[in-house]
Amino acid sequence: MNKNIFIPFILMGMLLGLPQFVLASEGSQERNSSWKLEMQDWSIQDHMAAAKDKEAEAQSLRSRVRHLGERIAHFEKKPQFDPKGMQRNSMKLIASTLTEELNRLNKEIAWHFRQADHAMLIE
Repeated sequence: MNKNIFIPFILMGMLLGLPQFVLASEGSQERNSSWKLEMQDWSIQDHMAAAKDKEAEAQSLRSRVRHLGERIAHFEKKPQFDPKGMQRNSMKLIASTLTEELNRLNKEIAWHFRQADHAMLIE
């Protein structure tokens, strides 16, 4: 009897949560397009400065990923220090997240350089 009472509440919660999930994904697309529109009015120097800042951040991420890779290799060579592999797996997860962030930064850097090149051609 108790299961029959909870099922409608669960379904109602799912129905109320689905539109918010869909709207949240649309909002992120609008933010990306508004960000690009805002950035298009920048000067060549602004784009170059932004690209240099992003490159410094990307270099920092590269060194963190490299350090994590060394730690992972250490645990793979000496599994007795991590017998269940929990630290190694968590480091792999962190490294993959940082790598995704690094890829996103590289795309932004390339975009800033393309915008700077485009602005040079226009002038």
